[in-house]
Amino acid sequence: MRKEVVKESEYKNEYGRIIAYERKRTKLSVTQICEGICERSYMQRIESGERFCDKMLADALLQRLGVASEKFSYVISKQELNMIVWKEKIVDLVDQNQKNDAYYEMDAYRKQTEAKGVLYTQFLLLSEIMLKWKNGEKTDRLLEKVLEAWNLTRRNKKIYPIKPQRLSYFELALALLHARLSEDSTDEFAMTERYQDLLEYLEKRVEEADRVKWYPQIAYRFIRLLQKQKKQKEALQYSEKAIQLLQKQGSIIYLPELLEQYRALWIEKAGGKIEYLPPSIQRQLSEAEGICQALNLCYREYKIEPLEWIWYISFGMSELYLCQDIIKGRREGLGWTQIELAEGICDPVTVSRIESGASFPKRGTLGKLLQKVKWSGENCTLIAQSGKAENHRITSQVSNLTYLGKHKDAEILLEQLEKENQTKNVFVEQYFLSNLATVQFALGKKNGQEFYTLLEEALHLTVPVLDKEKLQKWHFMRAEVMAVNEMSYSCENVGKMEYVIDLLEAVKKFYERQHFDLRHYRAGYELTLRNLGNLLGNLGEYQEAVQLADMCIKLSLQSQKIGNTATALYDKGWGMEHLLGEGKFGNKESLSYIKASYYFDLFLGRNKQCEFTKKHIEEYYSDDI
Repeated sequence: MRKEVVKESEYKNEYGRIIAYERKRTKLSVTQICEGICERSYMQRIESGERFCDKMLADALLQRLGVASEKFSYVISKQELNMIVWKEKIVDLVDQNQKNDAYYEMDAYRKQTEAKGVLYTQFLLLSEIMLKWKNGEKTDRLLEKVLEAWNLTRRNKKIYPIKPQRLSYFELALALLHARLSEDSTDEFAMTERYQDLLEYLEKRVEEADRVKWYPQIAYRFIRLLQKQKKQKEALQYSEKAIQLLQKQGSIIYLPELLEQYRALWIEKAGGKIEYLPPSIQRQLSEAEGICQALNLCYREYKIEPLEWIWYISFGMSELYLCQDIIKGRREGLGWTQIELAEGICDPVTVSRIESGASFPKRGTLGKLLQKVKWSGENCTLIAQSGKAENHRITSQVSNLTYLGKHKDAEILLEQLEKENQTKNVFVEQYFLSNLATVQFALGKKNGQEFYTLLEEALHLTVPVLDKEKLQKWHFMRAEVMAVNEMSYSCENVGKMEYVIDLLEAVKKFYERQHFDLRHYRAGYELTLRNLGNLLGNLGEYQEAVQLADMCIKLSLQSQKIGNTATALYDKGWGMEHLLGEGKFGNKESLSYIKASYYFDLFLGRNKQCEFTKKHIEEYYSDDI
């Protein structure tokens, strides 16, 4: 591993710089962004990089600016981790309507957070409202509670109209809940205006990656109101808009409901006679029915309950890292003692206390320790290290273009960004090396050997060549996880299959050591399960491959994403085909998964994969889609 020195000045607080950049870009004052959630002077110190802030406040400030908080990774203390785990436990208890346990945990959490700030109180009120709603509390009382929670941070401000405002997601959840609770006591035309106001707010103020988590459920209720008012054309337009958003983000939040509504609108338009519709629309409706059947199969097989009402969303959970785990995991992976890591930075006792969780390092010490173990940033930094903080919008666009298979457009953006980039460090180099290799391989500009070599080089910018024992201790960054997974696509052809399997197994175990429910680690963990299963299947270990595909599918469905689900469904069906002779599976069963894979790929617009799967079904099963 090359030894490059990264200047301390390059570790300026990216979070603060993005807050400052986005606030100025939107021509908002410091007061407008922090109003009700923190002091103006505190906000100014965050922007200047003088202060850290906890994740709850960090998320709220980013959300008011419309920036997706999942773009950031956070290095946190054991104490903050415990509070976040506790908050997630309360959410799960409310969702499961475990009333007594939920109230017990909320009371205990309230006592611990009384001095921590208004956002903690607002979260508890929101949780309490949802629990009471689930247990039949009268709507008028719940609406009073919603306004009480709203006024904690939006004092003396009306909820509607929403569109001109800047809201955190706790505030947005309260506005959504207020609308939902008002349905029975407000006329349908006023409700139509409220839902349209909410949809337009999301379109204007919230980045697509976060918008998709709220938009479908509101659109669904809005479309039903439009249908009641005989506004068929407008209802169809919003149906298409919501479905397209889900396609772009590979999400299935309210997808069955929206597809069924879309189908019902067209049939209604044709006077109940589907055969009167144009052939192109008939084909769309047939495909929509196939997608719904595939979803229902998966929900049934994996015991996934459809979402009733999304009131709380966890943001950026997969990018939360415990400081002591990073320092210890990477130090041990490098084969260093605590004395060797501390040299030139701090006393070895300080490293010992950090690794045991007894203390959290000061800002300067933290930056130097992370720098030495080649972990990017300070306590809160962009996942995609590409130079200037304001590039975060471009890197998001690159990710989405790559996901959608628009590799030429992604390459143009990457090359332009690399040309303009002034920051030189291993993390920026790793970003461009990995991403350019990926898009150029997809475009046929790099062969498998070149692709693998570039990715391996990118990985080893921050990960030394480790033996199997040390690899098991390594604490992976997101960029390293993605490089390992990309390497799996060409490792078989370059004779590196066993090495990449070892890497994938180390990544899998790394995620399984983390502190949250594994459904939060969708982006990295699911992909790792899928790719590990694929390689093991290629080695003839079909039972293991099917088990890993199963794990991937269930987690993907739980997190309401189907990009990896589609691929893992095909892998599962393919693995089952090879086990048919053992009598564990039936031909019809394996075909059902292959067909479900086809319909999910169809929804995502993966035409090449659909053609491949269709041909497989025709040749192997003598069947058709």
